[in-house]
Amino acid sequence: MIRYPAVAGSFYPADDTLIEMLEEFFSDLGEEGRERRITAGVAPHAGYIFSGYTASRTYKAIFEDGLPETFVILGPNHTGLGSPIAVYPKGEWLTPLGSIEVDAEMAKAIAKLSGIADLDELAHKYEHSIEVQVPFIQYLAEKAGKDVKIVPITLGIQDEDVSRTLGKAIYEASKELERDVVVIASTDFMHYGIAYGYVPFRARAEELPHRIKEWDFRLIKHILDFNVNGLFRELRKLRHTMCGPGAVGTAIVYSSLAGAVEAELLHYTTSYEVSRSTDAIVGYASIVMRR
Repeated sequence: MIRYPAVAGSFYPADDTLIEMLEEFFSDLGEEGRERRITAGVAPHAGYIFSGYTASRTYKAIFEDGLPETFVILGPNHTGLGSPIAVYPKGEWLTPLGSIEVDAEMAKAIAKLSGIADLDELAHKYEHSIEVQVPFIQYLAEKAGKDVKIVPITLGIQDEDVSRTLGKAIYEASKELERDVVVIASTDFMHYGIAYGYVPFRARAEELPHRIKEWDFRLIKHILDFNVNGLFRELRKLRHTMCGPGAVGTAIVYSSLAGAVEAELLHYTTSYEVSRSTDAIVGYASIVMRR
């Protein structure tokens, strides 16, 4: 089973420019670590020109902490295809950097232990939220000379119950299989502007990034506090347009079970810094959780 790239050439380059871009993002990369304190990371999934540097901060921290055997990558299902909670079952994912293997044993265990997820490839066919994470992992695995695997999971249902159930299942599967795992929560934060049909406040163009950051940091505070209930409560209170709260909630639950005691915001930006357009502004954050 092969999953072919759906957004190479649009969200990220499909040619040698991809390597050049990744080398620029990781120009300050240190040596691969052996500490292995990081349990999970939050990374955005927009086009690399907007959010690639922010995403790279999550992966830089993970590399310098030590790469795991398997990345469990969760992202929202933007297409509506396939199972509401879909674990990619087996095979390989292709990107312009080559192929990466799906950890089929881990995928099967997560689906079985969760009781809510299906082994389903259709939900992943055109979804970008997980695909854009894969080149970062491939690039760093090559740097380290390691064979790293992935377990992609798309979420069409995102709430506290899904987060707790999946986070627990990932933790139990990692213990059952003695698998060294890092969870990646793929999410963008606030989607503001007429292009999204969401303008909860008005401000001058130069003030908008600051206002959006205020709203995003009201969610980020709960993430840094490992507070799943607080995250979803604030999300509903603000009618916030963060697209991957279930992925982040799952990462928090997994990390708590895996002994994480601290979380750190590494980088934050908005698309306005690149586009200078107020028609559509999206917030992006890099966060890691550590034992």
